[in-house]
Amino acid sequence: MSPSRSKGDPEADERELDEAAGDLYALRPDAFVAARDERVRQARAEGRASLARAVAGLRRPTQSAWVVNLLSRDQRDAVEQLLELGDGLRRAHQQGSGGDLQDLSAQRRKAEAALLRRARALAADAGVDVTADMAREVEETLGAALARPDVADEIRAGRLTKPVSYSGFGGFLSSVPAPPAQKRGGEAKTPRDRRPSGRTARQEAVSAETRSDQQDRERREEAVHRLDEARELLEAAAAELAEQEHVVEEADRNAAELGARLDDLRDQLRDVEKRLEAAERGARVEARRRDGLRKAHDQAKVELTRAEKRLAD
Repeated sequence: MSPSRSKGDPEADERELDEAAGDLYALRPDAFVAARDERVRQARAEGRASLARAVAGLRRPTQSAWVVNLLSRDQRDAVEQLLELGDGLRRAHQQGSGGDLQDLSAQRRKAEAALLRRARALAADAGVDVTADMAREVEETLGAALARPDVADEIRAGRLTKPVSYSGFGGFLSSVPAPPAQKRGGEAKTPRDRRPSGRTARQEAVSAETRSDQQDRERREEAVHRLDEARELLEAAAAELAEQEHVVEEADRNAAELGARLDDLRDQLRDVEKRLEAAERGARVEARRRDGLRKAHDQAKVELTRAEKRLAD
């Protein structure tokens, strides 16, 4: 941050917040909090309270969210191509186009597999091993972005803070609409003629169980994220407390130094006052002596005048 930038300028604060976020979300999660707090301290030192509050509000990403952010920065075009498949998948699903849905789903799986391989390489370069859980969360987040524009925007910006899953969207991402069943004679069955098969019931049971597991996972992820946020708040509070304690120590030391200097000045003042008092006494003595000499001088002048007058007579 540059001290030369004006204080209280919303546009400057917005630009610098964007710059700070870009730098911070490029860091590994374990380095995020310390770097963010340093930016906050610098903004406060420059008197930019609004910017300091905005930077302090940036949340540390989870490991899997950090991996997605890495992909967004390193594979911007490939990520954008994947996200653009979402519109095509939605249209194919709405139109019941099984062939288009199959083609787009195949493209999606291929794109996600390539991005996941690249993600593992990027994380390894940064010293992080992508676990199976992290890989699953990365894949689920990319899938959710196909359905949710807000998640897609976070990924494009490289500012994702936690993984996202979206069960409601998954149906058209992995399935292709089956053609309508035909009665004998080529006549389509009416809704009244349709009966749930044993396979469909099992699929529905599995789907319900999957949704329940997913909801449990989402609640667990949310709890973990809240725990991370609480830890961040604690770390930030501890950092601010340590900083304030340092400020108090500096103030105490400065006050002690000024107190000692004041004592020295008081001693010097007392010494000067004593010397002044002695000088004033000496001045009074010398003034009396001067007055005596002045009288003697005046008396001598009188005597001289008299002597000169007698001599003249």
